[in-house]
Amino acid sequence: MIGRTNATGGAAGTSLSLVVTVKAGASVTATKGSRTVSGTASSSGSCTLKLPEAGTWTVKATLNGQTSDTKTVSVVDSYAVSLAFYSATINVTAPSGATVTLKKGGSTVATKTSTGTVSFTVTETGTYTVEATQNGQSTSGTVNVVSSTTSYSLTLSFVSATLNSNSWATIRSVSDNGQGANYWSVGDRKAVTLNGTVGSLTLSNFATYAFILGFNHNAGYEGSNRIHFQLAKTAVSGGTDVALCDSSYNSTGSSAAFRMNTSNTNAGGWAGSYMKKTICPAFENVVPSDLRSNLKTATKYTDNTGSASTAEANVTATTEKFFPLAEYEVFGTITYANTYEANKQAQYDYYKAGNSKVKYRHDATTTAVQWWLRSPGRSNSTSFVLVYTVGTVSFASARYSLAFAPGFCV
Repeated sequence: MIGRTNATGGAAGTSLSLVVTVKAGASVTATKGSRTVSGTASSSGSCTLKLPEAGTWTVKATLNGQTSDTKTVSVVDSYAVSLAFYSATINVTAPSGATVTLKKGGSTVATKTSTGTVSFTVTETGTYTVEATQNGQSTSGTVNVVSSTTSYSLTLSFVSATLNSNSWATIRSVSDNGQGANYWSVGDRKAVTLNGTVGSLTLSNFATYAFILGFNHNAGYEGSNRIHFQLAKTAVSGGTDVALCDSSYNSTGSSAAFRMNTSNTNAGGWAGSYMKKTICPAFENVVPSDLRSNLKTATKYTDNTGSASTAEANVTATTEKFFPLAEYEVFGTITYANTYEANKQAQYDYYKAGNSKVKYRHDATTTAVQWWLRSPGRSNSTSFVLVYTVGTVSFASARYSLAFAPGFCV
């Protein structure tokens, strides 16, 4: 703060006192034309400058290489202004024991050892790079500092070769760089705990596992830098392949959740279905927030006309987060779907490798179930394709509630 001078005016040569309040030890400079007056703030944070004349003076301070804001004051009357040094905080969450380095423009600003968290104070705006290293592994992220009134946060995690040991944020980061196949394998699993209601099914702390279907699957059509998953398995290794079923499984009751449509039609194809419009969006709120916040959309091509019309033009794009798989994606052949779907789809590597297509009830894991695929049946206007209880392809009327085994991307 700049305080009152000892006069309300004066001619050249008159000595006026300008009192500046600033951080202790700061060098304070007042400038008017070619005249410069300097001083150092005392331990109490006060610096008194003797000005040789009245008029308009520019005042600033420096401390430890940092320059305060600059204020222009008129030495004619009372006034109060502040000189402020820029300061912002970057809070980094990193594995305990990791060496965390803060850099700006390639130059190291500071290095600290993490105790689980590390805080850095920065004195200027700009883009900062934060790197953590430990036991030969390294990871980094960036923070764009634009305001001194904001605390910035960044989480850095090392990548584990065990998929389940990584957070969804770490998996997303690896996926962003197209490196998933360098760390993990098709079929690897990650725990997912389901909570909430979708349709008529309520899940409470239901523990299950998502597994990798493929890396950068069909990227030319569906989007690059994506790891494709499907739900679900009952254990991190071994266990049983399951799909979600409600109490109306294999029936057409009005409370049934996992139906392709509420009436017996496939008109509108996948894009117009109850499953896409209602069940899949509702399922987003059942998965944990750390997965939900790291989901990526996929562009999926499907027959979006239905009604027993099999034109190539019927196969169009939709944007998906959770989605049933298509016939070709599971089997690598087309038996009941629009054959043109195969032109813009690819069989998932998981099923191409010969893994079982049989799934069991999530709540009765010895009972095999039929699970829906999103492809409309091409031979009639009422059906969608499914995987039968023995793992073969079949079809059923759209209003039946069957099992739900959604795919998604991170």
